[in-house]
Amino acid sequence: MIFGFFDSAGLKLRYLDMGEGEPLILVHGLGGCIEAWTAQLEDFSEEFRVIALDLRGFGMSDAPEKVSIEGFADDVRNLMDHLEIEKASILGHSMGGLVCMEFYRKYPERVKSLILANTFHKLPEQVRKEFEQRLKILEASPDMTQIARFIAEISLYQKREELKELVETIIRKNSKEVYTAATSELAKADYENVLPNMRVPVLVITAEHDVTTPPAFGLEISRLVPGSTVKEISNAAHLAMLENPDEFNRAVTEFLKNVHEQQ
Repeated sequence: MIFGFFDSAGLKLRYLDMGEGEPLILVHGLGGCIEAWTAQLEDFSEEFRVIALDLRGFGMSDAPEKVSIEGFADDVRNLMDHLEIEKASILGHSMGGLVCMEFYRKYPERVKSLILANTFHKLPEQVRKEFEQRLKILEASPDMTQIARFIAEISLYQKREELKELVETIIRKNSKEVYTAATSELAKADYENVLPNMRVPVLVITAEHDVTTPPAFGLEISRLVPGSTVKEISNAAHLAMLENPDEFNRAVTEFLKNVHEQQ
């Protein structure tokens, strides 16, 4: 296992590289970091070369002057260049799913397959109120404590104290300014015209009890992406990879093995 740093447009970003085989890049969600993949790293590295990063402004990475999904996608490309990886499968969770869509829009030739987990391609009007609620909490709070509690509450289905503490700890460490800017950027995202043009294998992952990105969001993504498949994770909410890692990891591994066998 290698923990290191690489340069992305003058920013120093942290990454992890472990295992051997076909490369699989993990892109975390809003407020996340490499540690959000705690339940995936060991499993995936038994089959693949697993690479994860802290996007600019998150985890231990430098913060940019301006936050954008395009900037996050460039972080993934710059990491691939740093590691001399020409093509990879990319798994993005929530905001990371949007980063995957942006990455495909800009660099389709670098994508072997995509896994879009607990995400959306554009924010439906009925969900804007929840995003506005998040922004109000951030505006009224001196730090990240209150929003960390809110995110842990709505993102977990199972009442497991250790998961709640892990999520709150990860979110609390964020810069309030970067987190707020990223939240605003997500609300503007629209990849409706990108999805129908995807020409790589795509797996869409939803979760039974996800209220942040309900299963209907994933079904709509799959409807727009030619030949894509959907897997719903049971007994889990938005953070399905933490709540039901066995089912989540199995879905990803089976999909990728199938992709690699067919190519």
